[in-house]
Amino acid sequence: MKRKLAVLLSVLLCAFGLTACSSSSASDTASEDMAVYKTEAVALIDTLVNEQKTLDELKAEANDEDEAAAFEAGFSAWEDAKEELGAVSEIKEDSADVSYENQNKLYVVSVDGTFDKRDAVVTVTFDKKGNLSSVAFNGVYTLGEKMSKAALNTIMGLAVVFVMLIFISLIIYCFKFIHEAEERAAAKKKASEPAPAPAPVVEETVEEEDDLELVAVIAAAIAASEGTDPNGLVVRSIKRVGKTNNWKRA
Repeated sequence: MKRKLAVLLSVLLCAFGLTACSSSSASDTASEDMAVYKTEAVALIDTLVNEQKTLDELKAEANDEDEAAAFEAGFSAWEDAKEELGAVSEIKEDSADVSYENQNKLYVVSVDGTFDKRDAVVTVTFDKKGNLSSVAFNGVYTLGEKMSKAALNTIMGLAVVFVMLIFISLIIYCFKFIHEAEERAAAKKKASEPAPAPAPVVEETVEEEDDLELVAVIAAAIAASEGTDPNGLVVRSIKRVGKTNNWKRA
């Protein structure tokens, strides 16, 4: 029983020893890789800022098309930053710091540099294969410069907002003239339309024959009531005035 326990403890000790050795080996490998990235980043920055090689020479050293594009982007980044930073005074190799971005699988090397006009932090990134991914020159600004830049951005933002408000107000104001123009066009169209013809006036015609028949009927009624012969009555002329029932003898 004691022998079995001794064997088990020996196995466990060996396993722990192997794990510790592998962890130490991995840590040493990572440290060596980071040291290599530091050296490569500083050498690349020195090559760019001192213009030791042309773009074609840098692209010729690339391992693939992606790295060649990264060299070209880094060369362009220095050309854009050169006017703001000025000539290089010193690339501080001791300031180089390496970090690993697990999400993007990139090694990021940051190196401080001193230039004639403004100091800068140069950032160089490598992919997991060790190929160059990007180069960026970031100028170092004082607190006052940062505040001034923030104030300028705020003013520009407010100016854009006011311009947009004025533009919208002008558009709304123009709606008034558009409405007036529509009303004038409608009035002009209405005036150009021909006026409807007046309805014809129907004149009432009085037929004399109808009047005579009516008089004859009235005369017959009067004669019958008086017991006289209606043939003895003489009707000269009857004229109706307007629409009333007043009859006048002419």
